[in-house]
Amino acid sequence: MKVIHVIEICGAPEPIIQQNIEGLGAAGFSVVYVPYDSHVGHRLEPQGIAQRAQMLTQSLLSGGIDYVMAARGGYGASDLLPHLDWAELSKVSPRLLIGFSDVTALQAALKARLNWPALHGPMPGSPSWCEDVAADEMVAMLAAGAPFSGEIVLESPQGQATPEIITGELFGGCLSVLTNLIGTPDLPAPGPQRILFLEDINERPERVLRCWNQWREAGQFDGVRAVVLGQFLGLESEACEAWLVERLCERIECPVFVSREFGHGIPNRPIAIGGLAAIQQGTLRWHLDC
Repeated sequence: MKVIHVIEICGAPEPIIQQNIEGLGAAGFSVVYVPYDSHVGHRLEPQGIAQRAQMLTQSLLSGGIDYVMAARGGYGASDLLPHLDWAELSKVSPRLLIGFSDVTALQAALKARLNWPALHGPMPGSPSWCEDVAADEMVAMLAAGAPFSGEIVLESPQGQATPEIITGELFGGCLSVLTNLIGTPDLPAPGPQRILFLEDINERPERVLRCWNQWREAGQFDGVRAVVLGQFLGLESEACEAWLVERLCERIECPVFVSREFGHGIPNRPIAIGGLAAIQQGTLRWHLDC
């Protein structure tokens, strides 16, 4: 039986998390739910940061755990980075941290500092978990165990010439969260053969372009084989989204693809950070051995 730790390392989950945890148990997992102790105080105050960092460190270090799953995103993940015991974590086998949104900061740091893979995917404390078939797909994949694999359907912007096949290692997550890690040891250094996947929510086109410029000027696009843009929820219209994609394509040399199948909306299909991927005939297929 696979063991999952569900931990509140970011924001407070929706009340439905209890029902969703029961669902994980019914799917054959042994689930250990570690809620945040509200008696400690606010999550973003020193005592709250210390408790959340301890929760994450203990889950990642504990033996007999197959997966560590964030209850929900929100805010506060980057607060934990200076407080994790990186020396001790470097001595243990990688644990798969599952989540997205603010959790991207932790996944990026684990990749940068320890070369651990992670899974960008749904979280049981999010309101969309019950409605998203991708959550069921991810649960089935985790129950089966490694090696993991998945795929997402892509669209290519009009007028863009792309190679017949593009291969590389996957890295990505929430654009604004990752942008705030530039210049720190918690963002993996740019490297060859990388396929980036990026998404976000409630960011205006101007802010997305500002982030894009930061990535470009910091050299984070160096060696990138392709960029896959997921859902950018909160834009005013499809025309606004199309305009933004066109501007992003103008500011990068590699192929850019669009997918409706991951991000803060539905579906949010899992994608492996550190997985190997191939883009061919309108589909990105990935696999991860760990």
